[in-house]
Amino acid sequence: MNPHNNSNDLAGGLPIPTADGSPLHPTQVSSRATVGRSALRRTSVGIVAAALLATGGLTACKNLPATGAQPGVSESAGADPSASAGLGGASVAPVASTSPSSSTSPAPTKSNTPTKPAGGGNPTYTVAGFPAAHNTGYPQGLPGDTRKKVTLTPYTGPMTITVNGTVIDGKDINGHLEIKAKNVTIRNSRIRVANVQAVTATADDAGLRIEDTEIDGQGMDASPGGIALIGRTGFTLLRVNAHGSGDILRIDGTGTVQDSWLHDPKGTGSSQHNDVIQSTNAKYIRILHNRLENQHTQTSCILLKADLGPISDVVVDSNLMNGGGYSFYWYDANYKITNGKVTNNKFMRSSGGGYWPKGGYYGPQAMQASTLPEWSNNTWNDSGQQIGQ
Repeated sequence: MNPHNNSNDLAGGLPIPTADGSPLHPTQVSSRATVGRSALRRTSVGIVAAALLATGGLTACKNLPATGAQPGVSESAGADPSASAGLGGASVAPVASTSPSSSTSPAPTKSNTPTKPAGGGNPTYTVAGFPAAHNTGYPQGLPGDTRKKVTLTPYTGPMTITVNGTVIDGKDINGHLEIKAKNVTIRNSRIRVANVQAVTATADDAGLRIEDTEIDGQGMDASPGGIALIGRTGFTLLRVNAHGSGDILRIDGTGTVQDSWLHDPKGTGSSQHNDVIQSTNAKYIRILHNRLENQHTQTSCILLKADLGPISDVVVDSNLMNGGGYSFYWYDANYKITNGKVTNNKFMRSSGGGYWPKGGYYGPQAMQASTLPEWSNNTWNDSGQQIGQ
């Protein structure tokens, strides 16, 4: 569970609306400010954090504009947004593909698995253009999908996985999977849940892989703050299509998400603060070549805010971000966030088919930290114009 209620919320200090409608922190003169703030008493924070994490996590969201979905915007999980105006390929041309899209990106060579860059080079991406319905989730035979179509069969195995090396392949899963083993693989499957997390791993060295899988919260998250469908550490997601819960992904520890479509955070709670990807405490984060979409006027596509511990070793590269209050947050809180690279990302705005004229409802990014990330070649998707830090 990921309760975002104010009594448990440790994340004060995110932008709040000012008289001119811009949600700047009272001590922040612009989204470029690097103002630090004093820590809360860490002993009490640790006690509260431990209790909340035991129920599934807590939020880094507070004092943000109220939720407001864009009128007329579909939240259907099956809709393919790749036809929206202005959707080009990633600014780092992908060099591997299992399923080409209609994007204008150069045709890549094919590979089924990503490769780690040598000497700090670019990673190998496995889909052309940006991820969408036809090249993420379990292969359904949609037009443009070159993966072999999968016919799902009901999953009848245990919901708590305790055997190392377990492989779940081609299954239709209803309910929450608790990962208590190492090197578990879930692929070519669908997981559906209602008001609960879909997959939970709690060991940094879990080695969990989720590939070519759809994860659906079915819009039934009734929590006050938002339940992340996937969390919290020790995982790699590849070509995942996840949608329909208050939050989508939580990385508190170590995590990689690549070539995936994470979108339509949605629940029944009117006070939810919706994040597509959120971290409050991490030592290794890789967010690589994903399509991240938040139809609401508040919170984020990516929220990195050091509430529960330091955040470091972060790479955010070649993603397409659309919507939220600000699409991207980089924030100190009770701890510091350091050692990050934010490169080659594209931000959508309404002139290019996005939700809001400014990318996020208030702008593309907000940063308040003593150490800002390396920021380069982040652009508007419709024009290619550089977005400053």
